[in-house]
Amino acid sequence: MRDNSPSRSKVLLFGIAIVALGVVTTTANPAAAKIRCKGIFQVNKSGLISTPYCQEQQIARVARSYGWRVSDAQVRNEPLKKVRICQALGGDVRLKGACGAYGPQSFW
Repeated sequence: MRDNSPSRSKVLLFGIAIVALGVVTTTANPAAAKIRCKGIFQVNKSGLISTPYCQEQQIARVARSYGWRVSDAQVRNEPLKKVRICQALGGDVRLKGACGAYGPQSFW
């Protein structure tokens, strides 16, 4: 008489496949972990928080609106790039919270 129950190797293989599928679905969605900014503020479940990441993104965004060829990563990774942009464009109201002590009003 033949036993119709699945063999141990098939059950084990099925279990491994389910675990692998779970790992792939949890790591395959990097957009869920992306930082969202609203101006100089980071959006999170508690509300808005001012963060350096969002401030630097805002500095790069404003600089690009003036025609500067600068990326978010350049402002983040090159401190002098941030200083130069803030000294040149710091009078723009969109940069008030982002430039801090680097704005032109600090040098008067």
